[in-house]
Amino acid sequence: FSTSGKFLASSGDDAFVLLYTCRKTKSLLHGNLLNDGDEEEVEHWTRIGICRGHELDVVGLAWAPDDSHLISCSLDSATPVIVWKVWPILEQYEGGGNNTAMSGDNMG
Repeated sequence: FSTSGKFLASSGDDAFVLLYTCRKTKSLLHGNLLNDGDEEEVEHWTRIGICRGHELDVVGLAWAPDDSHLISCSLDSATPVIVWKVWPILEQYEGGGNNTAMSGDNMG
């Protein structure tokens, strides 16, 4: 989770870093962790960005204290560490934007 708690980043063996935000409105999809039919307990996270630049598994993520940057660490030797300027994605989301893709060229 980001420092502010508004955003979430995930990574894995596909070499991508995915950015999410929690939506206030309900999505059409429902999770399997419903609490006795009370849907208010379910959070709806929506992907707002994809960061592409690593070639192998991304194994570590860390947010800057002000949520402006995200650091990702990978197993590949070409780009083992990337510092992403994620504030453009976050600002676009807050302005009502759609999913955004970033490449390794957008490093901070």
